[in-house]
Amino acid sequence: MNCELIFYLASKTNICEKALAASIADTELNLSASLFATSPQALGGLIIDAYDKTNVVFIIGGLMTGEKSSVENVLSKALANKTPDDIKKLKNPASDSDGYLIRQGGQLLIVLPDEPEEIAVIMRGPVGKYLSDFTGF
Repeated sequence: MNCELIFYLASKTNICEKALAASIADTELNLSASLFATSPQALGGLIIDAYDKTNVVFIIGGLMTGEKSSVENVLSKALANKTPDDIKKLKNPASDSDGYLIRQGGQLLIVLPDEPEEIAVIMRGPVGKYLSDFTGF
């Protein structure tokens, strides 16, 4: 199953992409595209386009607590009139940049911090099992 990666206001993109690729290496997920967004509008457009091609989308970066352009604020506005089937906060033991997992029907969005070590830690946690259950492998 293909998945796409969107970097949103992220740093260390090359190293983060490698960390994510290593984290999904034992799954049936295939990272088919890596895209970049630098504004909330661009992020929204890329998510919509990604869901036209795949059911699993990763967002890395944008977890700036309290900032208007943070991924949390963007997603809360996008979900204001919708109730997802499942929302989980992915605790990050290494910092305050927790990730998020949002599932609506057959589509899954996973938001991760832009720190490679933290990506690996979060992906080894409950998100790995959730992905296995979601994709059926």
